[in-house]
Amino acid sequence: MKCVKIQWMCLLFCAAIIAVSGCNTSKQIKGGKNFNTQNIEEDTLDEIVLNFSKEKKYRASYPIDFDLLNTKLDLQIDWQKQHLPGKAILKLKPHFYATDSLVLDAKGMDIIEVALMDKQGNRALLKYTYDSLQLKINLGKTYTAKDTLQIFIDYVAKPNERKTSGSAAITSDKGLYFINPLGKEIGKPTQLWTQGETEANSCWFPTIESPNQRQTNEISITCEKKYTTLSNGILTATKDLGNGLKTDTWTMDLAHAPYLVMLTVGEFAVTKDKWRNIDVDYYVEQDYAADAKNIFGNTPEMLEFFSQLMGYDYPWQKYAQVIVRDYVSGAMENTTASLFGEFVQRNKRELMDLNFEDIIAHELFHHWFGDLVTCESWSNIPLNEAFANYSEYLWAEHKYGKMEADKMLQNNLILYLSEAQNKNVDLIRFYYDDKEEMFDRHSYEKGGHVLHLLRNAVGDEAFFKSLQLYLKTNAFKSVEIHQLRLAFESVTGKDMNWFFNQWFLNSGHPKITFTYAYKNDTAYVITEQQQNTGKGLIYELPLKAEIWSGNNSKIYPIHLTHERDTFKFYAATEPDLIDGDAERILLGTKKENKKVPEYVFQYKNHPLYLAKYEALQKLKVAQEEDSTAKNTLIAALDNSFYALRKYAVESIKLSSDSSPEVLRKIKWIALNDKHPNVRTAAVQKLGRLKDSTLLNTFMQCLKDSSYATVAEALKAINTLDSNKAMQLAKPFENDKNYELTDALSTIYSASTSTQANNFFIQKFKTVTGYGKYPLMYHYANYLSGMNKATVLSGIELLKNQALSTEAKLMISAGKGAIKRVLKQFESKKKTLENGNKEATVNLQNGYENIITKANEALDFINKQTEEEKKN
Repeated sequence: MKCVKIQWMCLLFCAAIIAVSGCNTSKQIKGGKNFNTQNIEEDTLDEIVLNFSKEKKYRASYPIDFDLLNTKLDLQIDWQKQHLPGKAILKLKPHFYATDSLVLDAKGMDIIEVALMDKQGNRALLKYTYDSLQLKINLGKTYTAKDTLQIFIDYVAKPNERKTSGSAAITSDKGLYFINPLGKEIGKPTQLWTQGETEANSCWFPTIESPNQRQTNEISITCEKKYTTLSNGILTATKDLGNGLKTDTWTMDLAHAPYLVMLTVGEFAVTKDKWRNIDVDYYVEQDYAADAKNIFGNTPEMLEFFSQLMGYDYPWQKYAQVIVRDYVSGAMENTTASLFGEFVQRNKRELMDLNFEDIIAHELFHHWFGDLVTCESWSNIPLNEAFANYSEYLWAEHKYGKMEADKMLQNNLILYLSEAQNKNVDLIRFYYDDKEEMFDRHSYEKGGHVLHLLRNAVGDEAFFKSLQLYLKTNAFKSVEIHQLRLAFESVTGKDMNWFFNQWFLNSGHPKITFTYAYKNDTAYVITEQQQNTGKGLIYELPLKAEIWSGNNSKIYPIHLTHERDTFKFYAATEPDLIDGDAERILLGTKKENKKVPEYVFQYKNHPLYLAKYEALQKLKVAQEEDSTAKNTLIAALDNSFYALRKYAVESIKLSSDSSPEVLRKIKWIALNDKHPNVRTAAVQKLGRLKDSTLLNTFMQCLKDSSYATVAEALKAINTLDSNKAMQLAKPFENDKNYELTDALSTIYSASTSTQANNFFIQKFKTVTGYGKYPLMYHYANYLSGMNKATVLSGIELLKNQALSTEAKLMISAGKGAIKRVLKQFESKKKTLENGNKEATVNLQNGYENIITKANEALDFINKQTEEEKKN
């Protein structure tokens, strides 16, 4: 699963979200396309260590009393009631001990019948008790591990009528979701989809909901013929019922964990693709049919790459990918049918600015690490998620080169270190309050980086051979962390406890101070290390030091094992650069005593992206005092790698009085750089100058192929001439692109025209998902300057938007926008009463009406959401 997991998704608009809702979006999308990377050094991160006195409960693996062998479901859809009537047949056997009872997970259902079914299909009713969470069945006699039972259950799943919760990673645990079931929301498709992880599939079928169970399944779903269905495995039958309905049957004949079962129903355009003899299908909305291969088209190459790399061919019957509305996380690796949130759905032009290949790789790689080999318990979830996270690096390295991969590693480290300021836990942890806590930056980003360390510790050949052995040994089984360690020990012949204990079974990270010196033909690398949690743990860190003299360098292995280590290397002359982590693999923070000349040399000569970026970070700070630092930043504008050019654009101190050559260079980049992210950064940089002589440059940028560049150009023009920006914005009003919508919303928010109000009203009908967050924020700003009638109707619109979805962030954003309007008019009323004696009664009454309306809207939203919680 990928957390946007939320992360994952609103990065483009995180500032607007925070301003609107004030909520904490601790998870986000994708490992890092749009992050403003910081200096990953100890002194940039304020350390906060929280000590909790509350004792957490030990979380053992779930006991296996029964082996769940097969689940057969016959399902109907009641769109009107948002119910899912179903008949389930569960085939299972006692695991070891004899028993006369069975406990199934079944949340929020009506249980109509429970029976024991014989081979002929005859049913004998069984006694049971049901508490709305678990179904406890009296089997009527004692069965042993030699017996196989078939349990029949007639039930109705009612997901909207049960109390639900959620987490930062997965915002709801309803399990089954009806999207626009009555078709009341114009422009929004009617869909049904499921989300099983962690333990929510029991909201739509009875099961034993544990990651250490494995079952095959067969799902028959009856629905209107206009809908396309998707589930695990192969579509083995479609029956036309002759009344506008059909029944599709999906058969999954390879065993997988119950949380990986899925079902999706909706009107999709299906694009067919192929890998070897495996069907590879892409399910998107009809409007994006032409873009399906632009979104998912690298999937066959990924299948080939991962199959060869792992020495284990993709093990399942097919691979489908589907995009749905209102998804509660980032993406999910349901076996043979991965599900993605609508943020992935972008047209060809939008994909120029941002694509989600990393998430696509992440969910696909789960089909080896998570689906084929599954974590024994949620305590071991890094065995799923750390590998999926690292697959993003592996794919980027294969497809786009090491610089792109290292950029991803950099972003992951930033995310982990950010979380580590107030949370430090073991990767594999058996003590937690809620299983959802496991889906964090430790399990994902830190876990992926730990695998990168492991790869560097044993070498590429041993690393991938160990993974191949791990997969072959544990295929279609559940595992704990020790199975991974044993695979590495078997291949390398070495004891690996030292690595697994300090990285998987311990918390925190090292803080390293590197001191470099040269004296008497000897180069020194002196290291001092601490542990960020204050535990006193001393890490064993195999690194590589590098000594540079001119264009030549020598690399020396060093092994940090003490609080202070000193390494000496012969050097006939004083080196131009001494470096203690030549491969830039360190998982932690560091300080170094390098000076500007050394960073200039490092940028010019070191081949790695991370080393060059690190040098530019330091030179950015020194540019006003040191001309060589500034000149190196200017030279970086021509770097061959786009991310370094972009960082140079962002880092150079620029003003209207800056060197004409630098201004001309930034202007040229804004119009001509081959990468849209760099052009966008240049336009944004120039826009901050608020220089009217740049108006023509911004006008030219409106013809750019990049939506993001056009959006920044419109914003820049708005700072110079708001009336002109309004005129130029009009042709873009019907465009659905999020970046453009945000730019136009910014422009129109300062207007008092009817055109602007109509724009906002129309956009609320067409903008979907996370694009509505900034729209709410800007509409609140617009309403703050409007007349009573417009504001009253606007508050009603915001209220309805907040209640049109179950997404907690959307509800919070709607409330935040109304509160923003409320605050503005409370301030106006106070100013009027205190300072303006000529204020009319009508004006005062108008403000009071608006304040009353806003408070009533907030109360209504709170009441409705509280009622839903109670239900």
